[in-house]
Amino acid sequence: MKKTGLFLGILIMLSGCSEADRYNFDGSSDNWDVFYTVDVTSEDSKEATGKIVYTGKDPAPETIIYSIGSTAGASSGNVSVDDDEVLVDRSACEGCTDIQQDEELEVEIKWDGHVEEFALTTE
Repeated sequence: MKKTGLFLGILIMLSGCSEADRYNFDGSSDNWDVFYTVDVTSEDSKEATGKIVYTGKDPAPETIIYSIGSTAGASSGNVSVDDDEVLVDRSACEGCTDIQQDEELEVEIKWDGHVEEFALTTE
C-alpha cells in the first residue's frame, strides 16, 4: 500500500511539471497584425514563436526590422516579407524571467522610413 501511495504521489508531481502555460498575444496597428505565442516550459524558461502580417493598402515592403519586447527579453530581426507576412523565428531562453499572461508586449516595426509601435495583449 505504501508503494502504491508513493507511486501515485510521484506521478502527480511529474504530471504537474509536464504542463506548460501557453499565452497567445496579439495586437494590430494601421499596417500590421502580430500574433505571438509564448510557451512557458518551466519557472525560468520559455519558447516563443509568432507571425507578423502586413495589412496596409500600399504594396508590402520587401524587408522590415521588428522588435517584440517583454520583461523576459526581446525577439528582434531584420527580415524579408514574403506573401505579406513574416514568421518570427522560434526563440528560447533558460534562466529568464517568467512572462505573465496579463503582461503587455511592446512591438516596434520599421520599414521604408516608417515606424509603428503598439502593444500585444492576451484575451
